[in-house]
Amino acid sequence: MFRIYFCGLCVLIVAIIVNVLIKKIGILTWYDFGSIFLVNGFQYLMQVSFLSFCWLFIVYPFTLGLTYFLADKLYNLF
Repeated sequence: MFRIYFCGLCVLIVAIIVNVLIKKIGILTWYDFGSIFLVNGFQYLMQVSFLSFCWLFIVYPFTLGLTYFLADKLYNLF
């Protein structure tokens, strides 16, 4: 049970840090995307930059998955 908590906490910390950094350089975060998408619907998808789209659907999930993987390896060391 603690293993799941530890990995989840690591993912949460990395997600917060990465979201702050990404927002500072002007790429959409899921918080920004979600609130605009709920108002404008699918037509908004055409207005999302390629860089933001790649970040949201490719790099960000990979980053969080990698964080879980590394946190699990770290947990196994101890």
